[in-house]
Amino acid sequence: MKTFRLPGLLAVFAMLAVFVTLPAHAEDYDTVLDGLGRLQSLAESYAAESGDDPIELTLSYTRSGTYNTTVWSMVAPRSQEFVDYVDGQDPSLNSLIGLGSIETPGGSVDFGHMLASLDLVYRGLPITGSWGGDCMELARQHLGNASDADGYVSLMAGSFDSSDSMFGGDDLRADLDSVVIGAQLTEGASVAETIRSYYSSITEYDRAYQFIALSFGDVNTGDSSAFRQTVYETLTRDTGMQLLLYVNGMMSVADGWTITADAAPALQGASYVFADYLAGAVDGARVSGSGDTRMVTMAVQALADALAGIGDSDAASAVLNSQDSSSGSSSASSGSVSEVFSGAASSIQSGFDLQIYETVLLILGAVALLVLLLSIVMLIRRR
Repeated sequence: MKTFRLPGLLAVFAMLAVFVTLPAHAEDYDTVLDGLGRLQSLAESYAAESGDDPIELTLSYTRSGTYNTTVWSMVAPRSQEFVDYVDGQDPSLNSLIGLGSIETPGGSVDFGHMLASLDLVYRGLPITGSWGGDCMELARQHLGNASDADGYVSLMAGSFDSSDSMFGGDDLRADLDSVVIGAQLTEGASVAETIRSYYSSITEYDRAYQFIALSFGDVNTGDSSAFRQTVYETLTRDTGMQLLLYVNGMMSVADGWTITADAAPALQGASYVFADYLAGAVDGARVSGSGDTRMVTMAVQALADALAGIGDSDAASAVLNSQDSSSGSSSASSGSVSEVFSGAASSIQSGFDLQIYETVLLILGAVALLVLLLSIVMLIRRR
């Protein structure tokens, strides 16, 4: 039987996402919240028979494009049966799929991004689906263009105000908001009303303060060097992020379970820029937070099991060896997080078909060739 490495699969799925991303809808804030309320009511009716979590059904329904690739679906399944059910009951709700930026009382927010991130936060992956993933994307955008962290900080300065950035302002607010809202979103709560309550009085200071308290605990943001390091270490020690970094080639087993030499300064630069924004937003305040409520994922055994499940025993061993040699890490994992990793591993093992893989690549190649030929014909005709 042929074994497939997850990095290769992700490359294919990322390529597919370019073709399947749906156009974002321009929607009014109140209209969206009204729709989310109606959507959750349908989710509750559906869940009464299916046994699913209505909040997971509601949030996953809104995902599309890059937030609904095969890999996303593995860690945060989206029920096609529920999608069909909604289409039959209230087809107007499909306007909630693939939302773009929306002007909220708390500023412009990439709402599709926020809801997708909120989906992962609610399922127990608070860093991977929000700020950690965007820091990684910012690092990848500038990878190789500087030699150290300070150089990357200079390159990344102004990223949150740039329309060309992989981590822009609307993404930034979406990440912070998804974590804070996610902390308030408990089983049985109304998604729409939780969001409405949050945005009704949020300020930049409060948004950043609450996010810092939830993500980093008790910390002095005025100590720039220490706070930068806290943000970087929180990102790289999170097991959800370690899996994401590994499948994107930014973690290696060549010298233990470590960040690759070229990726480390880029990730530091992205983390430092993010830390500097947060510190500035709260005026360098000392933030009070409880370690018991920190939004992190420390599922070491589950991560190792997932890596072993996809056939990478070397990486699995490296993870466990790294855990054994680290005095500051926790091996505890929640059941839900373990299920996320193990479910993803099982899906990768059993759900991938070589013939489908090859067929998809052939189709993509044919489409690309057709587009090229049409472009040449149009160019000739214009001349």
